[in-house]
Amino acid sequence: MATMCKLYTDTDQLIPPETWTTVRFDRVLKDTASLYRGTGSVTDPASALVQPPRDGDFIWFRFVHWDSITIPDGDERERQFLEQFCRDPYGQWDSTGSTDADDTPGREFHLASWSFKGRAGQPVAIRVWHDHHEPVSIVHAQFVAMTWDY
Repeated sequence: MATMCKLYTDTDQLIPPETWTTVRFDRVLKDTASLYRGTGSVTDPASALVQPPRDGDFIWFRFVHWDSITIPDGDERERQFLEQFCRDPYGQWDSTGSTDADDTPGREFHLASWSFKGRAGQPVAIRVWHDHHEPVSIVHAQFVAMTWDY
């Protein structure tokens, strides 16, 4: 198995409440098969995308570090912080490998892997969502695509 693409960012990205948002990447650590679609700017929507040049079975990895949140005194409402892999996030999207976690002290780091088919020309991204009462930043993220098919 070979690492085909590894993306990285430590640029804060403010995520609004209750809105699915793609995580964008501004550093390419490895891209042996030209899967990255972005320009290296987190303001570019394409900087969220990995696009396989041909079909293949992939293992996708994501690491998301949410910033700490402040909860007002007396507010005991549970909050959800979700991450998922998403095929074609700006078109006819199809999500998979979703995880749900609370944002509690020491639990702002979320790591996941998921195996699913990459289709030729179909972009894949990481999307995030939360229901905190105010925007929350992603302060670091990584996205890795690995395959043995090419």
